[in-house]
Amino acid sequence: MPLIDLIGYAAGFLILISIIPQILKSWRTKSAKDLSLSRYIIYITGVLLWLIYGIVLVNGPMILINSINLVLASSVLYLIIKYGKSSKKKKN
Repeated sequence: MPLIDLIGYAAGFLILISIIPQILKSWRTKSAKDLSLSRYIIYITGVLLWLIYGIVLVNGPMILINSINLVLASSVLYLIIKYGKSSKKKKN
């Protein structure tokens, strides 16, 4: 495997694991109150475009990493929509 592909996989892997703590925290706390819906919509759009770009270039690292990233980022988006600002009732 060419060195440039290894660098691509390493960079992509680091990006992928960076989103996992956010997924776990939102899932455990059942809250997405500090997350921006618009940020994740923009992020997912960007990841989708990178995936399309990788497919056009037939670039294995870009296709694999962005496919997984799309799933993970979509998971965060799902949690934002599901839990909204917070699943806990506000006390007045």
